[in-house]
Amino acid sequence: MGGRARLFFMIFVVSLLLGSNIYIYLSLSRENLELRSRLRLKEAEYYDLAQSYRSLHEMYVKLQEDYNRLSEQNRNLSSTISELKLMYDRLYVSYRDVLEANRNLTNALETIANKLVVPYNYTLLGYYDFMDRFIFAYSDEMKKYVYNVTGGWNGSEDDFLSDLYKIYRRWRSDFTFMMPPPSENLKFISVGTWWRPETPMGDRYLKEVRNVDVMDVPVVGAQISFRHRKGVCWDYATVLASLYYAYYDLSGRWLPTGYLSIGFKDRGGHHGCVLIKEGGDRIAIIDWDPITVEDGKVRFLPFKEAKRLHEEYWGSGLSYDGVQRRTREKPFVLNNFSSEEEFYRWLTEEFN
Repeated sequence: MGGRARLFFMIFVVSLLLGSNIYIYLSLSRENLELRSRLRLKEAEYYDLAQSYRSLHEMYVKLQEDYNRLSEQNRNLSSTISELKLMYDRLYVSYRDVLEANRNLTNALETIANKLVVPYNYTLLGYYDFMDRFIFAYSDEMKKYVYNVTGGWNGSEDDFLSDLYKIYRRWRSDFTFMMPPPSENLKFISVGTWWRPETPMGDRYLKEVRNVDVMDVPVVGAQISFRHRKGVCWDYATVLASLYYAYYDLSGRWLPTGYLSIGFKDRGGHHGCVLIKEGGDRIAIIDWDPITVEDGKVRFLPFKEAKRLHEEYWGSGLSYDGVQRRTREKPFVLNNFSSEEEFYRWLTEEFN
């Protein structure tokens, strides 16, 4: 019994051990299969990752190449941009310089454009500026003429009025009525048709000036008429008024004096003479003959009486249409009148 029991016990133990080993083997085999399965999955994942890595690496290499190529292009582009910017800066500075030179040229052309070359004072003047300045401008020769005629003023009222008459009488004897009236030519710089287009940057510039010419243009004035000693009533009266201005400057006494434009109501036409004002509405009128004179002296009469004598002289009703004159402040002033009332108001209120 003891031997069998040990045998059975040993068989039992062996069986138990065998069963345990089989169980363990089976368990380990299952785990091994699971691990192998997981390993294959990991290997598949690794393979996929390896493939992805290779793809990414290839992309990286390509991107690196692209980056290097773009970097080189960027360096080249930056260099080109720097060169272009330097060129642009130079072009812009040149553009501004050329535009400034164009402006200076324009100003220079505008300075001489449509100007008379005036030899009397070696300057340039617009035609009407010249006329305004020189119509009543007297020369040193005219001042000497006045002084030789009058001998200067001795300070008395009688001598002053007598001198006014002497100036008239001498000038009337020296003057000859003749057509056409005298004129002298001055060089006139004619510059016309200015073309100033706009640049793409919005600046205007002088692109072209057409019709450029230098021509002789006739001008008139007291100095010219005085030199020729002939002309029409305009020449006669303008010079006489200017001789009076010269006398006023010599004597230091001023009287409002001007060229009076008159219209003939009964027969039409216009004429010019000299108007002098003493004060209030007291005036003297010097026509081809002195309208208001007495005992070798110019005399001043109230406006209505002076005008009545003037109309009797011409045998016609007269309208006083305008006065051209020189004042202490301005070389030329023009006043026009549409009625006798308007003229009288100006005579008493503004003719000073």
